[in-house]
Amino acid sequence: MGTLTRPAIAFVNPSVGFSDRRKSKPIGLAYIMAYLEKSGFPSSGFDFGDSEDDAVELAAHYGLDRFDVVGFSVYNESFRAAIAMAEWIKNRRPECLIVLGGPHATAVHEHILRRYSCVDVVVRREGEEAMLDLVRGLDVGVDVSVGVDVDGYGGRVRAPLTGIKGTTWRAADGSGLLVNEDRGFVPDLDRIPFPDAEFTSHSGYPDLTYYDEVQGRLKAALTICSSRSCPYNCSFCGVLTIGRKYRSREAERVVAELLHFRARHGVNYEHVYFSDANFFVSPTRALEVAEALYAADPQVTFSFGTRVNQILKAAEVLPRLKECGLRFIELGIESASEPVLERLAKHVKPEVNVAAVRLLRRLGIEISLDFIMLDPATTLPDIRANLEFLREAGFYDYVPHDHLYTALVLYEGTPIRDFYARRFGVVFDPDDLPNPFTLFELPEVQRFSDTLRAFRKQWQDRIDGALAQGELALASMADGSGGPDGWDDSDFPRESHARLQLDVVSLRHAPNLFMERLLEDAEAGFPLLDGAGDKGGGDKGGGDEVGDTGGLEALLPRLGHDHIQLHDLIERTEAAAREAGFAQAPGADVVGPHGRD
Repeated sequence: MGTLTRPAIAFVNPSVGFSDRRKSKPIGLAYIMAYLEKSGFPSSGFDFGDSEDDAVELAAHYGLDRFDVVGFSVYNESFRAAIAMAEWIKNRRPECLIVLGGPHATAVHEHILRRYSCVDVVVRREGEEAMLDLVRGLDVGVDVSVGVDVDGYGGRVRAPLTGIKGTTWRAADGSGLLVNEDRGFVPDLDRIPFPDAEFTSHSGYPDLTYYDEVQGRLKAALTICSSRSCPYNCSFCGVLTIGRKYRSREAERVVAELLHFRARHGVNYEHVYFSDANFFVSPTRALEVAEALYAADPQVTFSFGTRVNQILKAAEVLPRLKECGLRFIELGIESASEPVLERLAKHVKPEVNVAAVRLLRRLGIEISLDFIMLDPATTLPDIRANLEFLREAGFYDYVPHDHLYTALVLYEGTPIRDFYARRFGVVFDPDDLPNPFTLFELPEVQRFSDTLRAFRKQWQDRIDGALAQGELALASMADGSGGPDGWDDSDFPRESHARLQLDVVSLRHAPNLFMERLLEDAEAGFPLLDGAGDKGGGDKGGGDEVGDTGGLEALLPRLGHDHIQLHDLIERTEAAAREAGFAQAPGADVVGPHGRD
């Protein structure tokens, strides 16, 4: 670059192509930015993760071509958006160093550099130390292939930037690629600064909250990552791409981070969402963190994710964790079918899932459900096992209903993607993420999935809206707050209150009951869907009289105490909520009092 001025650095989280109201800041990039900042290299962050705008228009609007270095953190879903931005920047500013990192870039680093001339370097696995070496070298003002004396920055040796550990480059003479040896993982996570970085995002960030049902109030929440990686080898998990070397932070540093961001943002955060890939690898360490948080502030609650087998192995510490504020565990159940669990390399039996759920229910610890309903080799018996588990384990009242619609995603770099490539006899394009809803081997499963997705598109948003309004009305009646003018029992008869309670429960059950009816129809060869079924239905959910009409409507269960149609139940629930003072404005996003919403 021929200058001794510090390089202008930007980090970009490109779009995954859809919007998510639960969007949070990209913590991986925030860590890298904080790490560089500590060494005197400030950077600018841009988060377009949930943007549905054109990638090039975003790059132009935010002037990404004004930087000397632009680093993209990419996943399968965001790769094409990253490349579109990189090509636009490179065309306008050829001297800009384009860096890709993240799980997808790590998995296919050689492919990226061979196919895309706009990319200069890929940083593999963790990015803090490699990016610091890069910007230090550029700060000296030399060509990337020339030796750089960096002894002044901590005793490092003279070496070309293209030789930095953990990076892959395109050889300057066109002879191929320079794939440098892997860089060791950061051994001590506590020496990495808190991820205190700001991002420009045209969609902004919703306030992160948690509704604590125990204390009966909404809390400001903060996401903290207290460890990295996971020692297990689930075949579908993108963590495998980065590496399985598990490391954790000291409990005191976790507490210090909470207090730091309280002061930094002026917000009294009272719930911590631990975003660790597996928080419970060491139950002893988990308890140390919990007790440290409790000692710092007894009002702080927390939640984390882990595996079912770890719940059972460390059952003795769970009561103490609950005493210290544990509210819910995100539980990686994935499936109730033994063949599917084997494909996913979970190394647990279905009965272990059941035992873990029963233990948490007995202790009164809420469960957040991680579930994969369908994978390419799914059979109808697999789906039957899943539905029976959800019913028997008490998940019919579980919301949101996303777990009913999930399908296995074949991320690049995961063993399960290679498994299905061999099984299908195909080579997946490294740039593409196969549509999981088009890969089913059995035609009956494909039709089941297509119909289920049609139901989701037509009905789920309406169910969600009515359910949220109904639950808010019921919650206000319980605490006496009522609508805008307060609550008066005379405003809403007891009989109407009881009916609203039943209708809310029915709405929670509606997608489950539809799915059961659909599965029964699939097992019978789809007579109802084809319009060839008998009148009535007589199933557990109550059947509509369908005659020979067929189609999706033929499978909708009748619901509520009086077995009415789904459309009528939704309208009745919304009307009751309006009567109680909870009218929803058109297009409003009403969120119920569920802890994780």
